[in-house]
Amino acid sequence: MSAEATHPLSPDSPPRSALITGAAGYLGSTLAHHLVAEGWSVIGLDDLSNGHAESLPLSVPLIRGDVRDPEALSAALGRFGRAPEVVFHLAGLIAVGESMQMPARYHSVNVGGTAALIEAAMEAGVEAIVQASSAAVLAPTPAPDIRLDESARLAPESPYGETKVIAEETLAAAVEIGRLSGASLRLFNLAGSAYGCAERHHPETHLIPLAIAAARRQREALSLFGDDFPTPDGTCLRDYVHIEDVVHAFAAAARRVLDRQRSGWAGYDVFHVGSGVGHSVREVIAMVEAVVGHDVPFVMKPRRLGDTAALIADPTRLGRTLGIHPSRDLERMVRDAAALPIAARGR
Repeated sequence: MSAEATHPLSPDSPPRSALITGAAGYLGSTLAHHLVAEGWSVIGLDDLSNGHAESLPLSVPLIRGDVRDPEALSAALGRFGRAPEVVFHLAGLIAVGESMQMPARYHSVNVGGTAALIEAAMEAGVEAIVQASSAAVLAPTPAPDIRLDESARLAPESPYGETKVIAEETLAAAVEIGRLSGASLRLFNLAGSAYGCAERHHPETHLIPLAIAAARRQREALSLFGDDFPTPDGTCLRDYVHIEDVVHAFAAAARRVLDRQRSGWAGYDVFHVGSGVGHSVREVIAMVEAVVGHDVPFVMKPRRLGDTAALIADPTRLGRTLGIHPSRDLERMVRDAAALPIAARGR
């Protein structure tokens, strides 16, 4: 891993051109809106297996295709008439539980797709890649109050986490060649909404939208998986971070690695993108009840394979190097998510 900058990047860096893989998803569409607002030129690539084309800004052309498909990658990378300066690689499968049932599919998409993208990007002359990684790559902590920084041990407990470790290693190896710079952002639990983009996974697996839907009686009772973890109330502790803070982190990381590539010093960075605050499942439910004004019906079930007691970020490097200090609290995340209960803003 490369040395860190002593000062955060200026927010006045000039506009860039970018390709976003997984552009029609929750994170991808929110990032597209943010980049367009900053003056970037953006192209989207998504197979629409889980994404929603109408969530993207009207100014963002969407190429429908699989990130493993060389023809789709070539079309996306050549859409500007030249290679985009930055690729934001967000495409992939993300459900820990599903990965336990379909490990080969997760390896094909998350590992094979990353390798195909990096190879195509280098051939096209892309200068920087910023990819979404996950806190699922990290080893479980011995105590629930430990904050995990970028030096934390890697020991994933699910095939999903394993694929993200390999994706990080693949990008780091590509950077070693010197033809591009890169960064992996290990995301903790994304929540909230911004630019009219909400979570619309099918099926939905994330706690906050599930709890909101249960409170509004738009779905059956919420399932709570385990109340015997070594945490204060027995339920898992997770670090929730607002999607708006996350897209700011991606843009800042892209400016950093692109500027470094152009300085002649190719490098690779890892950042933990979280708030540094842990909330239990029961705390999240209580917040949803307070915001929505109705109780959240739930059913207690056994632990799921792959779940860990606590995953909480130490975001020190994120703030020191990129100038990103997530500050939107759990109430803000729930309020923003509850404001968009059904669908994202259409075209």
